[in-house]
Amino acid sequence: MKASKLAGKLKNHYYFPAYSGWVLLFLLIAVSMIYGYHNILFMKTQGVHQWRQADCLSITMNYYQDGNGFFEPAIHNLGVDGTGKTAAEFPLAYYSVAQLWKLFGQHEFIFRLFNLLIFFAGLFALFKSTEHILKDSVISMGVVILLFSSPTIVYFANNFLMNVPALSLALIGLYFFYRFYNSSKNRFLYLFALAFALAGLFKVSSLLSFCAIAGIFILELFNVKLKNDGRVFNHPVRQAIPIALVFIIQIVWYLYARNYNLAHNSGNFLIGILPVWELSPEQIKEVLSAIYGHIKWDYFRSGTQLTLVIMLLLVLINPRKVNRFLYLLTAFISIGFLVFTGLFFQALKHHDYYAIDLFILAPVVLITFSEALRRNYTGIFKSVIFRIIIVAFLIHNVDFARRRMADRYNDNGWQNKEYAQYLKPFEDIGPYFKEIGIEPDDNVICLPDNAINISLYMMNRKGWTNYNVGMDKAKIENKIGLGAKYLIIYKDEVYRDKNILQFTTHKIGEFKNVDIYELGADE
Repeated sequence: MKASKLAGKLKNHYYFPAYSGWVLLFLLIAVSMIYGYHNILFMKTQGVHQWRQADCLSITMNYYQDGNGFFEPAIHNLGVDGTGKTAAEFPLAYYSVAQLWKLFGQHEFIFRLFNLLIFFAGLFALFKSTEHILKDSVISMGVVILLFSSPTIVYFANNFLMNVPALSLALIGLYFFYRFYNSSKNRFLYLFALAFALAGLFKVSSLLSFCAIAGIFILELFNVKLKNDGRVFNHPVRQAIPIALVFIIQIVWYLYARNYNLAHNSGNFLIGILPVWELSPEQIKEVLSAIYGHIKWDYFRSGTQLTLVIMLLLVLINPRKVNRFLYLLTAFISIGFLVFTGLFFQALKHHDYYAIDLFILAPVVLITFSEALRRNYTGIFKSVIFRIIIVAFLIHNVDFARRRMADRYNDNGWQNKEYAQYLKPFEDIGPYFKEIGIEPDDNVICLPDNAINISLYMMNRKGWTNYNVGMDKAKIENKIGLGAKYLIIYKDEVYRDKNILQFTTHKIGEFKNVDIYELGADE
């Protein structure tokens, strides 16, 4: 068969919605295996940002074992008032996983799988939206796989934080909005609002694309034409209600969380902003240097990010060649990208997961650019060579993410060394505690853990860490007054601090690298 005939046959088979979902599922499973998800799924909490992982797991464990009310989330770290009560994002996921633990037993893989299934649902929603817009199943799969090649997303999708579930719900919300855009059926508008209400409750920053659509809604009120065959919002007064409700729901929850924390334990979780204008020029330079490191290793391949920027610029400077609605959506999300960066600039230094909500711009740019390419340069869009280039591009991106995942779970690398060398014994210390008479409800102080919950969650004991006491004698005595019975030390460096020595006179146990002391035994 001649090459031209083969190319023609291939072009006719780029769009196959009847079974494209099954092909995508196969690809997602294959790529997941490449990333080692089949092994990671059953791993204990570890790796980079174990601090925040343990916080999520701690809230879930407290729901599971203590039977806390839904609106009374708590953690292992007992904090200032000795209750451990504290809140951040809406605890629906934590509470739901706790109920699953009650049915199937306390297994961390259930939590990982819970988040992963939400992520895959988001990817399917993205795929179906893209496939319908482009009328091309192959390119649409490419958009999905590219998003699934971000090392940051790959790491946190199979993890415990709420950032990827929030992004996934935003993708689902955009899918329902696209259905509404095409059909004008209000049920899709309400499903769109529900998905984004949940997304915002998980992470308010995930409302980036929702705010863009709210902006488009306002534009249409001023008679800006967005559709050739009518309006997007035919009944703006009625249809403003679900949009307004999303914002109201966010305000109600975060006011509740703020007041809940003020009544119990503030400062554990961020409910607010970390803006750029609070930093000095030198500090800004430090953050920019850290962001450059994330750009190089964490977000996407450097070349991929450059490609996305070029696509974005080409879209923005050619408004007449781009679908007007997609153009405005891209432009508004881009503005939101810059606003978010300014508001949370400080957090971007150490926390790559803060950028996850910004990744919504990547598929939006890809869809907008591809739709413009399909309409204006059909020959390129349909060419076999173009698709071969895309496949090669995706292979490189997936391999990049695979290598980054290997780095993050490497016991000898800096991202997992602390867990592998010092913290892992806490996973198995429970029976030893029972052997030496430490009861499940005995409170402890664990040093030198600077995180809020890592060691406390891993050994499932409530109490305090160095996050609360800072190797300070008076603060340790304060925690003893609040009920701390045992001091747990897992690094020899602690003994070099003279403030600690008076609390290490009555050693009652040793488990691997973990030393255990009874507090107040000589009083």
